[in-house]
Amino acid sequence: MSWAKAPDYAADPERLTAIAAATARDRKHYLSGGMSEIECRTCHACVLVKKTSPHHTSVQWNDDALDRCATIREIRADGGNPAMLPTCPRMSASIDHGVAEGIIPKQSPAEDPDGYW
Repeated sequence: MSWAKAPDYAADPERLTAIAAATARDRKHYLSGGMSEIECRTCHACVLVKKTSPHHTSVQWNDDALDRCATIREIRADGGNPAMLPTCPRMSASIDHGVAEGIIPKQSPAEDPDGYW
């Protein structure tokens, strides 16, 4: 049984290929599009960062970065959830430094290198 609103393109392999390619492109864009690596100047944790406006910064932490960051380790040790912390203040300062130095582009949605905005 299929969902009535979901089209079935089983008879159209060209369309299925195009949908798969678009899905892969979307996944890449949302997970890493326009992101720059930055290293914390204190603990040397590396995260991916994207500025989408002067007031919005996307940060993707990986397991190694979470393990290196003393602030995150302290939150975990206290039984807290690091996802509830906006970010480590030292990482935030490193990101601000990266923006000031041009390591992280001051990027607005209109300048998205993937052309999605």
